[in-house]
Amino acid sequence: MHKAYSIMQNKQSIIFLGDSLTEWFELNKYFPGLAIINEGIAGDTTFGVLQRLEDIIKKPAKKIFVMIGINDVFNDFPEENIIENQQLIIEQIITLAAPAELIVQSLLPVNEHMLGSGGYLKLIRRINNHLQHHCNSNKVQFLDLYTEFLSGDEMNREYTTDGGHLSEKGYKTWAKLIVPFMN
Repeated sequence: MHKAYSIMQNKQSIIFLGDSLTEWFELNKYFPGLAIINEGIAGDTTFGVLQRLEDIIKKPAKKIFVMIGINDVFNDFPEENIIENQQLIIEQIITLAAPAELIVQSLLPVNEHMLGSGGYLKLIRRINNHLQHHCNSNKVQFLDLYTEFLSGDEMNREYTTDGGHLSEKGYKTWAKLIVPFMN
C-alpha cells in the first residue's frame, strides 16, 4: 500500500456521491490535500445510488456531498419516484452516516437547445423545489447550484460541453460554489 493512500485512508474523508457530473469532477485538482472520495458513476440514477449507498456510507466521512437525479430525468422515470428516491437517500445518510455533515446539491439546469430536446427544465425545477423543501424540513444543508448555472432559462453554454455535461468553466464554477462547505 502506498504511504499517501494509507494516510488518506486514516483521515475522515469528504465523499462526493453522484453520476457522471460527479465522476468527472477533478476534485483533487481544485482541493489538493483534502481526503476526497469520489463516488460518482457515469449514468447512475437514484435507484443505483440506493443500491450502493450502504457500502459508501460505511466509509468514515466528515462530509457527504450528494447530487443525483438528472439521469432519472433523462430516462423519463416518474417524477414521484425520483423525489421519493432522493428523500430515501437523504434519510439513509442522516440515519446511517451520522455525524457526517450532509450537503445536498440541487440538480443543475440543462441547455435544451444544445441537447436538441426540451421539457427537462420545468421538471428539474420541480424536483429541486421538493428537494429543497425536504432538506429544510430535515435541517439538512441544501446548496442551490441551479440558479448559478443559468443564463436566461437554460444552462449557460459556457458551462456545458453538450447541454448536460460540464465544461472546464462549469467545473470551476461548481468548485467555487462549494469552497465554503469544504472546510
